[in-house]
Amino acid sequence: MDAMLQDGSNKIAELALLKRYRAVFMQSREAILFFRHGRIIDANPSALALLAIEDRAQLPALDILCFSPPTQPNGQCSEALGNAYIQQAFSQSEVALEWWLRDLNGREFPADIMLYRLKLPDGVVLQATIRDISEREAQRNALLQREKDLLDVHRIAQIGNWVSDFESGEIRWCEQVYHIFGRPSDEPITHDLFLLAVHPDDRERVQAAFNSAMRGAPYEVIHRIVRPDGQERTVHERGQIEFDPHGRALRMLGSVQDITEQTNLENNLRRLVAILDSTSDLITMHGPDGAMLYMNNAGRRFHGLPTTCMKKGDDLQCGWQRYGLPEETGSLSATIRRFHPEWAAQRIEQEAMPTALRDGLWQGETALLTPYGEEVPVSQVIIVHYDDSGRVAQTSSMIRDISAQKRLEAQLAHSAVTDHLTGIYNRKRFDEEVDKALARRRRSGVNTALILLDIDHFKLVNDTYGHDVGDQVLIDITRLLQRHLRVQDLLARWGGEEFVMLLPDTTLADGCQLAERLRQLIAEHTFSAGTITASLGVTLLHADDNPSQCIKRLDLALYQAKRAGRNQVVEAVV
Repeated sequence: MDAMLQDGSNKIAELALLKRYRAVFMQSREAILFFRHGRIIDANPSALALLAIEDRAQLPALDILCFSPPTQPNGQCSEALGNAYIQQAFSQSEVALEWWLRDLNGREFPADIMLYRLKLPDGVVLQATIRDISEREAQRNALLQREKDLLDVHRIAQIGNWVSDFESGEIRWCEQVYHIFGRPSDEPITHDLFLLAVHPDDRERVQAAFNSAMRGAPYEVIHRIVRPDGQERTVHERGQIEFDPHGRALRMLGSVQDITEQTNLENNLRRLVAILDSTSDLITMHGPDGAMLYMNNAGRRFHGLPTTCMKKGDDLQCGWQRYGLPEETGSLSATIRRFHPEWAAQRIEQEAMPTALRDGLWQGETALLTPYGEEVPVSQVIIVHYDDSGRVAQTSSMIRDISAQKRLEAQLAHSAVTDHLTGIYNRKRFDEEVDKALARRRRSGVNTALILLDIDHFKLVNDTYGHDVGDQVLIDITRLLQRHLRVQDLLARWGGEEFVMLLPDTTLADGCQLAERLRQLIAEHTFSAGTITASLGVTLLHADDNPSQCIKRLDLALYQAKRAGRNQVVEAVV
């Protein structure tokens, strides 16, 4: 009887325990299901929701492996691998695994699964506790992607990181550092091996930077390395040492960046700037927005700005140096107005820049202003550089002072129309002025008289006194004639001892009167060769004249004066 009561009490206790377990099973937020021989026996609400099972009545018809895709991410067959885990759970009582599931709606997701072997009154079953780890996997994948992105960025920027453990003496390089140093990725690295990779000429400086870091200073040094294949690279290293509370160095963390290309570009830029600064031409560079990025020293000296000296430690803004440039150079329009007179600024804005933007190049003459406001003529070339997308990348301006050239051109132009002995105009210029006078005569009827003067017996002067005295006579007569001509009158040496005068707004009578007065002045003047006389012919330009006709008429009048005994004036016969 007692045994029966005890047995009844045990059954009651078991039923109570099963009831409590059932309550936990139904309320659990974790998905729990039971299965035997692959068939699902029971599943709690969380499992029904997780696997998209709409009705518990479906459970007996569902096989546990129907909730798996055909293969797992590792490529293995889900059915074969799943059965292996099930057999393992039966033999070991429990097994944990990561598994990809597929619910009845076709959604696939990763899960953590614990399989337990349970012995129930009606036989042995397996319990599966399932946790959806999609969010965790997404976070892990995002972290892995960020790590990959960071490694890609470091690879592109050629930056690597390293840790130096002072207790073990080991230096751990990331893959990118091995690549920068050109060494195999499985090679153990020590401080001595690192120093051997440093260029011999830079080792002392690198060691000094390391020693300073050991005393608490930041570690930063730019140096060269020599790869095993003999190739030289330039690297920029930064690092910081961690100390324990007692000041003992524990480890050093740092980064290394391959800056070989950047260093080469900077060196090339410095060489370019050195070349530009050594030229006498004025050179400026402007950015896409027109702001001046650079002015060479020739330009700075011309405009009274401080010159520069580019050194290795200089901070190069946008690849150029803006030190000392005026505020106006922040825009192209203000720059043009700052350095050019108004007429030149208008030409640049209205002609030069549109042409350069269209064709890439413009060349012409403009002018610059000195710091004192003086205008200096210049030859200017404007070049517009475009990037691959067709946008303006940079504008260059090269300017050459052509003051000396202009003075030479003016001298040559003056020499071309000037008599070298007397300094007055020559026959070429006189011919040009006759053309203009004829045009005025036809256009407005303005009278113009011409006088042709020939020194009498000038050959005798040269023969008697020499050519030096003869030249002085020509000079003296020139000065005498100039003193008695008006500002608008033109005096030219026709050739040899002949002079010709063009007298605007002068009638024939007035021309003859002036010719007579000049004849008397010469005859009365005392020259170094004694008394000198001259014969003169006078004519008037006509509307239907051409240059050769009027000159022929004038020459005939002079010839008549000489035949008549010289030292007289003859009016040309029309």
